[in-house]
Amino acid sequence: MGCCNKFALFVINFLVFGIGVAVVVLASLVISKDNVYGALLQQGVLSLPIIILIAGLLILLIGFLGCCGALKENSCMLKTYAAIVLILLIAEVVLGILILVYTNQAENVIKDGMGEIFEQYGNGDKALKESLDHAQHDLKCCGVNNYTDWSDYPYGQRTGGVADGCCKVMSEGCGNGILNKPSSEIDQLIHTQGCYDAIKDDIQGVAIGLGVVCIALALVQLLSISCACGIANKSSHYA
Repeated sequence: MGCCNKFALFVINFLVFGIGVAVVVLASLVISKDNVYGALLQQGVLSLPIIILIAGLLILLIGFLGCCGALKENSCMLKTYAAIVLILLIAEVVLGILILVYTNQAENVIKDGMGEIFEQYGNGDKALKESLDHAQHDLKCCGVNNYTDWSDYPYGQRTGGVADGCCKVMSEGCGNGILNKPSSEIDQLIHTQGCYDAIKDDIQGVAIGLGVVCIALALVQLLSISCACGIANKSSHYA
């Protein structure tokens, strides 16, 4: 088997199992607490933390199968493990290609979803209003693309202003009438950057790190598949 032996496969999958545990714990902590992006990106039932949690559980399963298969040299378990990892690897490649091809479309979908949420601001839902205010204030942003977006939302059309969360010093009604002021005065009173760009800038470092991790994970997966198939074939031969 050369360098691809039982010990190598066990160590690789023990690390994978540990990564899975860390991902599950991290996702669980995020789900249990308020997320600063939650009010801006709440679309459908599946949120980003839940997707990460599901991915973590899948990583746990893969690591468990790999470790058990390596220890027991169970041909069936190892082949099942190799098949799952291969399917996952193909899915990752396809997803990466789709993200590259449909980046603009994905951005438009996210922006449209954020716009729909902002349109509900000031409609009587106090919890939503507070969530959007705190999200914009924490991210130091206003609107989707920039503060002028508020002229298209019902709240901005009624008040001639922006959400209170856009104000640098937030207070009740502080954003009223802002859109009618000179631009030089607006810059002093509110944050003018759009929330989409603010979120994008905030997670840029994480996205780069995630890309590096994905490449490393793909290489580990290829090595794992090779090791698992080699051990499985050896086990079948001696069975």
